[in-house]
Amino acid sequence: MKRALRTHLTYEHSGDNAAQLTVSPGEVFEAETELCTGDWLESMESVFSRERTKGPNPTVVVAVDGAKPGDSLRVHIHSIIPDKLGYTGFLNRDHELANKIVDRDWGYNVRIVRIEDGFIHFTPSLKLPVNPMIGTLGTAPKSGAISNRNGGRHGGNMDTQEVRAGAIVTLPVEHPGALLHIGDVHAIQGDGEINGAGGIECRALVTMHAEIVRRPANNDCVRLENKDELCTIACEGDLENCCIMATRELLYWICEDYGMDERDAYLLLGQLLTIRVPQLVNPTRTIIAAVKKSFLAHK
Repeated sequence: MKRALRTHLTYEHSGDNAAQLTVSPGEVFEAETELCTGDWLESMESVFSRERTKGPNPTVVVAVDGAKPGDSLRVHIHSIIPDKLGYTGFLNRDHELANKIVDRDWGYNVRIVRIEDGFIHFTPSLKLPVNPMIGTLGTAPKSGAISNRNGGRHGGNMDTQEVRAGAIVTLPVEHPGALLHIGDVHAIQGDGEINGAGGIECRALVTMHAEIVRRPANNDCVRLENKDELCTIACEGDLENCCIMATRELLYWICEDYGMDERDAYLLLGQLLTIRVPQLVNPTRTIIAAVKKSFLAHK
């Protein structure tokens, strides 16, 4: 099986980035991901240092043979295996959200944890269940370069918990090969991502495959599907704009795939729509809108 190695990393989504490997549509491959801040974490005794960090959110790049501008890429996530070490934390004086929540100068507030046997050993007496997700997953944008700190229509740094094993993430193709960027795995993350450094940030081994499909007629957001829900993810600087974009995308998706009238679909979403804020700390905020599939088979 082909594997993209964490020795070849990029720090922005760009059509100028060289793919480390090329896979065929449907071909299963692996990707090694690096920590969101680089390779400084080596043991439980490691010390977080700005001088040793690299970022933001290093990604490996994989091309999908035959993908061309105007297509969409459906990325099937098979598994996410976290490394045995992770960390979480923030630098209080540089963290706008943390300063608003608790006005304290705590300096570096970093905790290194072991990840073993399906659990995160948060304290000697508290274990958290591992629930890994890919924080940064996107394709090269149509023009220019977008920092791996940001999310957008291309995907990127969405920091959304639903981007996990079993999900299918649909991303736009704007360059030959799509140039899929993969990185920034969290072993777990709460809504808002209030620490800045995740969740439990960790290295990981991700297994996935991608298929090439026709791009939907109305497509301004990332689409995600799992066994229970249809979800749309919008990343903008303003939360209201995120809500509007994600809800509109979900409305169009329901009408396209289930043959519903827009007026009926809008009324139905008024009863069933769920909206969450997975992260509130990046320059682009994230909203995920979702509806359960079980309600959509009825007309």
